[in-house]
Amino acid sequence: MGESKYPGCIDNSSLLREDGRLRKNVVEELDYVIVPSAAWEKLSAFFGVAANQQPIERKVIKHGVYSKSCKIELYLMDFNLGLLCQPGHAITQEFSRTDQIGYVHWKIRKLFKIDPSRETRVWNRFMSNTYEQLGDHDNTVQEASLYQGQVILLEVREKDGGWTRKKDSSGGYTESDLAQYRREETPQGEKMVSVMEGLHGDFATFLQQRETEYKQQEEMLSDSFNRFVYQAKVRFGEEEKSLNERQEELNERDRVLRQLENDYQQRSDALEEEWKKLNEEKVDFNKNCMEKEEQFRKERQEFREMCETREKDLDDKKQEIEKREEELETEKRQMLELNKIQSNKIKLDVGGNLFSTSMTTLTKEADSMLAVMFSGRHPLKTDDDGSYFIDRDGTHFRYVLNYLRDGGVKEGTLPTDAQILKEIRNEAEYYQLEGLGKTIDDMMANLGDEAEED
Repeated sequence: MGESKYPGCIDNSSLLREDGRLRKNVVEELDYVIVPSAAWEKLSAFFGVAANQQPIERKVIKHGVYSKSCKIELYLMDFNLGLLCQPGHAITQEFSRTDQIGYVHWKIRKLFKIDPSRETRVWNRFMSNTYEQLGDHDNTVQEASLYQGQVILLEVREKDGGWTRKKDSSGGYTESDLAQYRREETPQGEKMVSVMEGLHGDFATFLQQRETEYKQQEEMLSDSFNRFVYQAKVRFGEEEKSLNERQEELNERDRVLRQLENDYQQRSDALEEEWKKLNEEKVDFNKNCMEKEEQFRKERQEFREMCETREKDLDDKKQEIEKREEELETEKRQMLELNKIQSNKIKLDVGGNLFSTSMTTLTKEADSMLAVMFSGRHPLKTDDDGSYFIDRDGTHFRYVLNYLRDGGVKEGTLPTDAQILKEIRNEAEYYQLEGLGKTIDDMMANLGDEAEED
């Protein structure tokens, strides 16, 4: 260090990107050192901080699913904040995983300058039309299971007292309701002035104390650097050992491959010798075959003439038997299907309308609600007449049954009235029949195209 006792002001610009955020893949003890906030205030008061720089503050968080451990939250989470009425206009802000939902709510109100008297609610948007209200404001970002790049929208109560999302009419929060989550964001300059005002004593004593502290810091940094060098040597030694083991493994594999190559060559030579013997045997065999073939040709001609007569008689009988077998097989399948339907007959009471069907029909689509109801996994109660009651309008239930019985929608079996199709579409959605719902959507789209052409 020479004779200089003052290394200059604290400059964290090498850790930051052009947008002011922390650079990726920084290494502790090499690129930066973590110090407590009290130590930072003393260091920044004595050495000063580079112009237009704020302290890089980070919190300690719990990490792990089953076994919890504490670690420094080096990188914050980016959330896209916006208004529910203007989801396309978003502002990206960083938050700690320990920040409460109440603070996030207050921060959005502040960014979009919401009237303190207006009530607001916050929503977590998963997809284009899937929302979840963030109601528990004492939950942290980590407890609420929010993820990087999450879209969080603020809903402002309308002047007539209603909400944009009318399906949920729960109350909102005003500025005063969020006062407990509010934070005063003090500029770095004011913090330094406050610290300087707390320092006292004459200047010579102050410099002597700071020089002592600086030497202590220098020793601590030197120890940290030596520890880092030691850890690096240990790690490099382990890596070298691992590479040597890998090299030995590769040498062993090379030895095995050479042995396999020798075995392959010996096997190839043996096969070549065996191939020569087989060729000689093949010549003798072909000669015998030609003699036998001539004898066989004569006998085959005689046998063929005899077989042709028998074959004609057998073909006639075979056709008659096959025809009878097909008739019996068709009759058997029909009876098995009928017996199966009769053995699991079920009576349904849908909104007061009685329907009779079978377990086979109801469980035909495994992902439907009816298949789940009658899968046997859930106990069901029957009425006195043995029917199962379903609390739905039974007007269109016959279309649902016909769809399951036929394995789809046959042409001309559904009405063409748009209102009735919408009602049937609602039933398909309730019973979770995606195929029926898609068919109705296509029909309604075709009806809309025909209406535009007219």
